[in-house]
Amino acid sequence: MKNQKSLVISIICLLLFIILLIGIRLGVFTSLNNSIASYFLNPQGFMLYLSNAIAIAFDTLTLVIVSLVIAVTLWFYKKKNESLFLVLNMLTGAALIYLLKNLVRITRPENLIETGFSFPSGHSTISIIFLGLLIYLFIRNIRGNGPKIFISVIFSLIILLIGFTRIYLHVHWFTDIIGGFLIGGAVLFFYIYLFKKHD
Repeated sequence: MKNQKSLVISIICLLLFIILLIGIRLGVFTSLNNSIASYFLNPQGFMLYLSNAIAIAFDTLTLVIVSLVIAVTLWFYKKKNESLFLVLNMLTGAALIYLLKNLVRITRPENLIETGFSFPSGHSTISIIFLGLLIYLFIRNIRGNGPKIFISVIFSLIILLIGFTRIYLHVHWFTDIIGGFLIGGAVLFFYIYLFKKHD
């Protein structure tokens, strides 16, 4: 029953993602997206530098490469299940980002930084998969509720900050971020379900 919980969360995330996408297609969120975007037309100062640094550090390609390095390390230390778990998660996430962007084909807010399609946010999708995986693996291998709660809170705040910076830089709509979190969550919890099943 405990294992089924991960699968249920994955399905819920996927259903919410589909509902969100239908709403976007029907124009339900257009006003909300425009209103939120209007607050971040002139990024500057420290927050601009931080947002650009986060954009580089948590880019899909960057995190896939980092994940492969971690996976090789895990394999070397005889943690083959964790290694495969990490690689499959990240590659599935990266593939979904590419496919969904090119299938849905939503244009970005006007900006001078990034091109390509907008939905879902690749940074949001891959960050929740990558950092969510780290949270899960840390929780599995660390004793004591204190460290587990600390790591979960810190990494969760980082995920939210990554999503915020994509809106702040005016390279994504609000719904791109939510869509990224939802589809990323669907992938993450689906693989957690499989991992628990074969652990």
